[in-house]
Amino acid sequence: MLLVGMASPASAHAPHDVLSCETEKQPVNIPSMPLARAIEILGRQSGCPVLVDPILIDGRTSAAVKGAYTPQAALLHLFGSVHVDVTATVSGLSVSPLDATALTSGDTRPGLRTTS
Repeated sequence: MLLVGMASPASAHAPHDVLSCETEKQPVNIPSMPLARAIEILGRQSGCPVLVDPILIDGRTSAAVKGAYTPQAALLHLFGSVHVDVTATVSGLSVSPLDATALTSGDTRPGLRTTS
């Protein structure tokens, strides 16, 4: 598992408000880019660290996300059509695959498919 989006070493020791990752809407404007980078940006902007298995993000491009979202909802939108679940934990947000299609590499933007 990979922890993405830690703002700074000092914040790693501060207690995290998990409830804000689920309930507080924030302005989000992240264009389509490599998914790992998009998650890193969201984590830093929102203050919600993200725990994700690298297999879920390697080689993927995020969907663009613009608007007012909770960090949890914004993270789900970044994954686009990839079937994942985003859960708030005591450490921040955790991403889990919902089915085997989430484990195949490829572009997350709707309408795009990976060729083998």
